[in-house]
Amino acid sequence: MNYNFEENKVIFSTDKNSKPQTQIQPQANFMTQKPEFDVIILGAGPAGLFAAYELTKLQPNLKVLIIERGNSIETRKPGETVCGVGGSGTFSDGKLHFTPVLSHEKLLDIFTIAEYQQQINYVDQLFTDFGVTSAYTPDNMEEAEELVKNCQRQGIHLYIRKCRHVGTDFLPKVIANMVKILEEKGVKILCNTKVEEILTKNQTVIGLKTEDKVYGASKYLIAPGRIGTSWLQKQAVKIGLHYSYQKVEIGVRVEFPASIMEEHSDILHENIYSIKTPTFDDTVRNFCPCPYGYVAVEDYGDYVCVNGHSNSQKRSPNSNFDLTTEVQLTEPVENTTDYAIEIAKITTTIGGGKPLIQRLTDLKSGRRSTWSRINKSFTQPTLKEATPGDIAMALPYRVVKNLLEGLEILDRVLPGLNNSSTLLYAPEVKLRGNRIKINRNMQTEIPNLYVAGDGAGTSGNIVGAAISGIFAAKGILS
Repeated sequence: MNYNFEENKVIFSTDKNSKPQTQIQPQANFMTQKPEFDVIILGAGPAGLFAAYELTKLQPNLKVLIIERGNSIETRKPGETVCGVGGSGTFSDGKLHFTPVLSHEKLLDIFTIAEYQQQINYVDQLFTDFGVTSAYTPDNMEEAEELVKNCQRQGIHLYIRKCRHVGTDFLPKVIANMVKILEEKGVKILCNTKVEEILTKNQTVIGLKTEDKVYGASKYLIAPGRIGTSWLQKQAVKIGLHYSYQKVEIGVRVEFPASIMEEHSDILHENIYSIKTPTFDDTVRNFCPCPYGYVAVEDYGDYVCVNGHSNSQKRSPNSNFDLTTEVQLTEPVENTTDYAIEIAKITTTIGGGKPLIQRLTDLKSGRRSTWSRINKSFTQPTLKEATPGDIAMALPYRVVKNLLEGLEILDRVLPGLNNSSTLLYAPEVKLRGNRIKINRNMQTEIPNLYVAGDGAGTSGNIVGAAISGIFAAKGILS
């Protein structure tokens, strides 16, 4: 169905080659009458939820609608990892980061560190208000700094970040508390509704089109999350927004006995390492370490990825983290998002719709893994819904080479990591949304359109997404 606009009427055409037939629809009145809502937010992840909270805190009478493609927090199931109220972070490991480094740096070209840190502290307090009680880590800085020095001696950069680990099992309760407060403030949350298109006329957004309706407001905040990265890119092209491609991370999730990382994780809880590989001089990093955790599947529809999580109470005998190499394309192709997604699709195809799993020794030996080989391994997988195979058939040579060299170097500070029984799962792909061109109000080149969150390239974690939503809310009201 194609939308054209002529004399404030909606023109419907089911066939691109046919002549459009004019029909007057009730929702067409949003172009001439006052919209039902003051602000519509697309996406009920941290960016959208915290934006709604800030909007209604600053202007209690504001009419706010959140449109979410997934389920409500009450009906959302643990397997629904990428869609639903709370966003992809709801069933993640539940780590909240409060140091402006790494993925927090995405807005530091617009805001000063002092401005950003102020919002970090504010979001920390809000999470406490919503029920987070976990302590900060690390709690012993002397031990943490000694670990950093030991890593430096081996050519490894170990980051120290102030963090609170909420846990996969408790974070949904925190989100539910926040949703209850929003609903009490009059915020409407429309779930299981997919926005297909951003409608514009004369450099103004005039509605968000779903399958059967157009929703209108005075201002719009688009925060579709990582699953909406490609969609937002297509919409940006359609409505004339400028954007830039960001680097992506492509690699595997590494699973190993918890004892290997125990000393580091007990001191830091979240130990993030960065390495320069000897062959290609590329950056290899780990993300989302999950001590005593589990490997999980993220289903994006056209492809699957892997992730990890740890519960606040239940422990596994293993730990895991993702290990990825940074990819930044230049000429002739710059689209890192499509590149990473194609790799994820190829890997999913090889795995028969499931992630691939492989023993490290099999990858080094150039052979595929089988369940009989994996069952002989000292490390037993926490994720069974995977297909034994050969990761080298799916990931580019340069990526595989970087990962193998990264494991070898990390073994210097995590002895036993580069062991034959270490398990690798693929694909682990960290998409970074194309950075939409914005100003300090998170406002795009279209005056009544704002963006926030990971899908718009303005954040890379739960707290960062929340902060971007708060900045957007302030911008909308400025």
